[in-house]
Amino acid sequence: MTYKVLCTDGFSKTGVEDLNASSLIEADFQEKLSHEDLIKMIPDYDGLVVRSASEVTRDVIEAGKRLKVIARAGVGTDNIDLKAATEKGILVVNAPAGNSISTAELAFAMIISLARHIPQAAKSMGDGKWEKKKFKGNELAYKTLGIIGLGRIGKELASRARAFKMNVLGYDPYLSDERTKSLGITKATLEDIFGKADFISVHTPLTDETKNLIANNEFAQMKDTACIVNCARGGIVNESDLAEALKEGIVGGAALDVFTEEPYSGHLFENLDNVILTPHLGASTSEAQEAVAKEAAAAVVQFFKEGISTRAVNLSIGGADLEQYTRHLMLAERLGSLASQLVHDKIDRITFTAPQNLPHILTLAVLKGVLGQKVQNVTIVNAAEVAKEEGIGIAEEVTAEPPDFADTIGVRLHLEKRELNVWGALLPDGSTKVTKCAGYRVEIDPSGSLLFLQNLDQPGVIGHVSTLLGNAGVNIAEMQNVRHVKGKDALTIVRVDGDVPKETFDEIAENENIKRARLVHL
Repeated sequence: MTYKVLCTDGFSKTGVEDLNASSLIEADFQEKLSHEDLIKMIPDYDGLVVRSASEVTRDVIEAGKRLKVIARAGVGTDNIDLKAATEKGILVVNAPAGNSISTAELAFAMIISLARHIPQAAKSMGDGKWEKKKFKGNELAYKTLGIIGLGRIGKELASRARAFKMNVLGYDPYLSDERTKSLGITKATLEDIFGKADFISVHTPLTDETKNLIANNEFAQMKDTACIVNCARGGIVNESDLAEALKEGIVGGAALDVFTEEPYSGHLFENLDNVILTPHLGASTSEAQEAVAKEAAAAVVQFFKEGISTRAVNLSIGGADLEQYTRHLMLAERLGSLASQLVHDKIDRITFTAPQNLPHILTLAVLKGVLGQKVQNVTIVNAAEVAKEEGIGIAEEVTAEPPDFADTIGVRLHLEKRELNVWGALLPDGSTKVTKCAGYRVEIDPSGSLLFLQNLDQPGVIGHVSTLLGNAGVNIAEMQNVRHVKGKDALTIVRVDGDVPKETFDEIAENENIKRARLVHL
């Protein structure tokens, strides 16, 4: 199957080429689309790649009937309606690493420019003046830089500041003390940074918590010589309050590359000689544009190849953590699908079980596998919401039962009058196996077409099944027959090449020695 992906907003040709290099993808490039044209075109596409110009609003997402993934070629996703995408089961991915160096370098250039008044001096020279004394500046060595947000860009900025012998304070509630220390950064509170820093640079996303993070109250805590840099997102620094603080001499200077409304056309900073404004240049280098394009393209290719992406934004886990659990995710989804196909009863609750605490995303993969057999358009993104709509409970359980293998996970379906348990494991050789099913110990690959038979444990049953399959031209790839520890029943699992014709399956199921038959496709 080939998936169509629409690329716009001046997305790099390198990224388009990387997408088309995949046999799974046919990428189309439109340099620029109006909102109305985007809505008209999107119904024909499975994927969308944008930069910052296109607003991927709810109406775009609703129009994208085939849309499965939206990629932002950059770190921010504020131009994408994440809530609407999640409700529709659409994965949103970004490219957080590609512009890290570019943005960090710009932020540091802002710091140097503020310290040495470079833009103002250059303009003065352009006006034919020689104002050497007016532009007396300060050295950066041994000054204190406060960085708010120690993600990729914040860390890159810290390394440059340390090279200039600056003292670096860092605030990031998600970074451990040990990791902060290893970066040569002193972990600090926001109050520490506001009170002690000579330069303050913000590198957080724009959220409800970070909107107006730096405003009048925070400016009042700063040195009157402090300089503020914002190359992250407009709105983190309150622009009106900043303009007033600059006019009143409450702070010494500021440099802004981002604004609450872009393109910026306001007059807040007119006639102020202690502010530097640039038109959102953070990722505007040729290297960064190529890097984010390649990163976004790789995320889209990974999604269509594996059904998930390590660059996911609207999932509870991503990056290296998600990559660590890629095989677990595949197994979890297949176990869910297997369990769902083995029952015809109404499902009241689905429980993900494991001998240890594992990420919640594995439960979502199980839900996708279970619900995907019964409800259309279920993805790992909206699986929990679909389960809720279907009136199905969700539970996670750490079991005390000793596992057969270290990486063992299970699915329990709570039905109206019974339960079904299915377990699987990742083996040391890299393969996956179903290890238990309905109380039977088994070991079979969770792939292809599988015939599950609960049969009487007596001679001739397996031979009869094999003969019927052979007469139908169905090749048996793998077979297991296991006895129940109690009673006279056995479980026979036959993995076949291709499929089993309906008439052959019906003949097997109608045999008096077969108590239950299910044909499963994984």
